[in-house]
Amino acid sequence: MFISSTRSTALKILRILWPLPITLIGLMLATVIRATGGRMEKHGIAWEAFAGAASTTLWLMNPWANIHAITLGHIVIARDAATAEQVRSHEHVHVQQYERWGFIFPIAYVIASAVALCKGGDAYRDNVFEIDAGIKKTD
Repeated sequence: MFISSTRSTALKILRILWPLPITLIGLMLATVIRATGGRMEKHGIAWEAFAGAASTTLWLMNPWANIHAITLGHIVIARDAATAEQVRSHEHVHVQQYERWGFIFPIAYVIASAVALCKGGDAYRDNVFEIDAGIKKTD
């Protein structure tokens, strides 16, 4: 029983530490959002930051895309509370992907987008990580 409990605890700690560098970036952005009147709430396996400067933050990350939310390790940044609630299950799959892939997940994500483009698909909708998170693949 003790070995099983110790192993379980070690795995939980590893799931937090492995994506920690990216989580810290998300935490810095969440702090800015919070300082500008936004909110932070814990939901399941992630902290969500929304409102305040969240929309501006998301726009600055990619002005060419209409980003509603993004996951950075264990931090989800969403435009507002309604958006956070709407995308929660999708973004929590990305948190689990960060727990699996760790700080190399952003690199794997970009590679998956490039593969989708090379196959004539869409960089977002045909990305295997997005499909895993429930986005419908383009036909």
